[in-house]
Amino acid sequence: MPSLLCLDLGTSAAKAVLIALDGTAGPQASSGYPTRTTAGGGAEQDPRDWLRAARAALAGALRGSEERPLALSITGQMQDLVLLTDGDPAPAILYSDTRAADEAGELRKALHAEGVDWDDLAGNEQDATSCAAMFLRLARTDPGLVHRARGIVFGPAGHLVHELGLGAWCDVTTASATGLLEHRTGRWSQDVAKAAGIEGQLLPRLTAETGQIVGRTGADAGELLGLPAGLPVVLAPGDAGATTLGIVGLEPGDDYAYLGTSGWLATVVPEDASASSAQEEVLRASGQGGEESSAGTSHRLALGAGASRRSLRISALLAAGAAADWARDAFLGGAAPEEADLLLEKREAEHGRGPTGLLALPSIQGERYPVRDADLRAAVVGMDGQTRSIDLYAAVLEGVAQAIAHAIEESERERERERESESESAAPARSHAASACRPLAVVGGGARSEPWMRILADVTGRTVHTVPVADAALVGCALAAADALGLEHHLRPLADQAGEHIVDPDLSTGPIVDPDPSAARIVGQDSSAGRIVAPDPSAVRGHSALRPSHRALYAALAGLRAAR
Repeated sequence: MPSLLCLDLGTSAAKAVLIALDGTAGPQASSGYPTRTTAGGGAEQDPRDWLRAARAALAGALRGSEERPLALSITGQMQDLVLLTDGDPAPAILYSDTRAADEAGELRKALHAEGVDWDDLAGNEQDATSCAAMFLRLARTDPGLVHRARGIVFGPAGHLVHELGLGAWCDVTTASATGLLEHRTGRWSQDVAKAAGIEGQLLPRLTAETGQIVGRTGADAGELLGLPAGLPVVLAPGDAGATTLGIVGLEPGDDYAYLGTSGWLATVVPEDASASSAQEEVLRASGQGGEESSAGTSHRLALGAGASRRSLRISALLAAGAAADWARDAFLGGAAPEEADLLLEKREAEHGRGPTGLLALPSIQGERYPVRDADLRAAVVGMDGQTRSIDLYAAVLEGVAQAIAHAIEESERERERERESESESAAPARSHAASACRPLAVVGGGARSEPWMRILADVTGRTVHTVPVADAALVGCALAAADALGLEHHLRPLADQAGEHIVDPDLSTGPIVDPDPSAARIVGQDSSAGRIVAPDPSAVRGHSALRPSHRALYAALAGLRAAR
């Protein structure tokens, strides 16, 4: 079966796999590389390590296969500053490097003096991790290196494409994380580049499609990566976009929740709605937009270009699984997750599904959504003499679920704006009913807790669909490449594989059945790893009634701290 060779150059390792057009996949191979940390918040990697790891991972993925791949599709970590120089490569400055805080402040001040709001222009709050600020710092600390630069790319995927002799490229998802891309136009910002001292010819070309063929491998690809010449090379979206594509797809309304150590809701929104929402957030933040808003709290990344432009809005909680871990230590004597789940099951058997009656904020490390407040801390309110330790633990899980619900409601408001826009069009791009009925895909370690998934379904009012997700970015690579090449294929996002035709049930009919076990086919995953959990109608109403009070608790606690 014809296959696509997919490569993900992640934060600590390269992963590769062959994925056939019918959705089946071969063994995955990986090879790691180190990160060097320095004083003052530095984080760097050696681009030569990326190449060595890519070659090893690709060799492992191809081992035992005699068929020539249809193409090489590449994704990877985003928001790195990689200077393209003659001779030995310069260290890549990673997305997590925070040494450029002073330079970020200077850029903000310089742009403001020119009448430019940097955050508004980029669509995201800019700080020390902006690639523009990183470049300005590097120009001061190592001017000789900057003088030798012949170009810039913003991650290992772009670097690999360049090393293959295909020029300097950047996908728009990665570009939108750099602080150098104009959110509304999808073009590099001359204002930001000038303020940072970046000459325009140094910036890479931007892709125009979700996945774009940027060239073909040459004769040197054999020595560099062990690949044949003439192989089409597809630059897929950066890892956040590729992962979303691999889990749920990139149609407006597609969304998923992640419950790992941190948590987030990732939602694909149409560009018009995203721009409108960003403008409203700026107005509300300045006091001109009416009622309170989550201004600036959701991160926006571009998806596609031209007529197909969309945005990926990520509403991120600093603590999800971390809050659950803390709550088990604080309230349940350090119980293991499985032990805590048994206690939750017992509690549910006694009291049924529904709110604990407590309100909890999971913000043990500050918060990013629905407010951006580094000093906010966790709280549980509403206790009385009957409150037990398991109630406190359940309340923390409810608090995480309520934060996800706030993000879902914000997404629904954006979809309503899309409906109003499409009401003037005779051919809307997608059925809104189908988008609204799609179950909420949930990934991450928290998805293993069945009681927590019932809480999430009840709080959000959405059917929850847990999805095995270890290789989502690679699946996204395959989808991007198949579409870029115009191939007929049977590839589907992971959420679709485990139950393509499952929709939200009528809340009066109760739970729905498990998906067809034959549906999951990617990289040996089994659909038994995924579950479908329907919300309980009475519990949904109870949690919904508490949501405004939960949202107000963020401001109340911030006010309490300020009054100390």
